[in-house]
Amino acid sequence: MPVEEPVVLYKLRSMDHTRFLVDRRTVAMIGRLDDLFKSAGLDIIPADQLEPIQLELSATVLRKVIEWCDHHKFDPPFDESAPDSGELPDWDANFLMVRHRLLFDIIRAAKDFHVPGLFAMCCRVVSQNPREIIDGLLEDDVEVEQENRQGRRFNYRAAAA
Repeated sequence: MPVEEPVVLYKLRSMDHTRFLVDRRTVAMIGRLDDLFKSAGLDIIPADQLEPIQLELSATVLRKVIEWCDHHKFDPPFDESAPDSGELPDWDANFLMVRHRLLFDIIRAAKDFHVPGLFAMCCRVVSQNPREIIDGLLEDDVEVEQENRQGRRFNYRAAAA
């Protein structure tokens, strides 16, 4: 009988300070985290000695991303060139039955944190081509940056008065 290795859990923290425990296989599903683990050598540091990894995601969105990754962690890697079957599995369809705002927050998180399977699945739910979604996200980023610049100019003028 094979001996099972103990599951090592890593701590993640949302921007609103909620902590999550995730195993290494789930971390590997989140591309930016996996890259961090590999480049910073976090795999060689005992998990109990690591500080929680702070992510710029709300607890609600991070919980959904972790839940999706945890459910799909034993699936084969996502292949963008594979033909789209059109139908969502029942679990995924139920998982993505959320408010529109939350769905788009999940889309942004999946794109920003490199979770291509989740990103593609969300794009199918909103019936848009992933390229259209990415273009919309980029437009949102430009608009936010412009608003921030205008706000900073206003603050400088107010401070000078």
